[in-house]
Amino acid sequence: MVKPGLRLAALALAGLLAGPAGAQSPPDVTAASAAAPLPSQPDALVAYVTTAIRDHDLPAFERLVNWTGTRAQRKRLTLYQIRSGFGRPIKAAALEPMPEDGLAEATARGTLKANMPVTDRLRVVFDEPPVEGDAAPTSVFLIGREGGTYRIALLVPTGPPRGK
Repeated sequence: MVKPGLRLAALALAGLLAGPAGAQSPPDVTAASAAAPLPSQPDALVAYVTTAIRDHDLPAFERLVNWTGTRAQRKRLTLYQIRSGFGRPIKAAALEPMPEDGLAEATARGTLKANMPVTDRLRVVFDEPPVEGDAAPTSVFLIGREGGTYRIALLVPTGPPRGK
């Protein structure tokens, strides 16, 4: 027999999970993300990323990111940074060539490297007031190509964790 208090708690939890009466469940972006091919053209990449931001589609980003060499903590941080852009109004998004010395500062100490060749960067400018200075809030993604499709590259450690 179920205790009355447990049953009430379970019903309350079910009600919270279901949302307000008459609310529709969000679309199944996971299924849509799994079916969509990764972008192979610049305009398709811009559309893929802006749609994923607009639709809060984390699985789409997880497929687009090259996770090779990424440790669990870096993956959590990367996903947190991606989610921070979800739902924000986008003013502009464009693919631009990566400067030859674009990663020089990040890789100068020799402890980090890109997990794939980086050829471009995708700049997403949000339609929000500037936080510091005159520039609007922006997310920049490192972009490379793998197997004919665009992927988001990450900076990964060049060696084992400290103390190991």
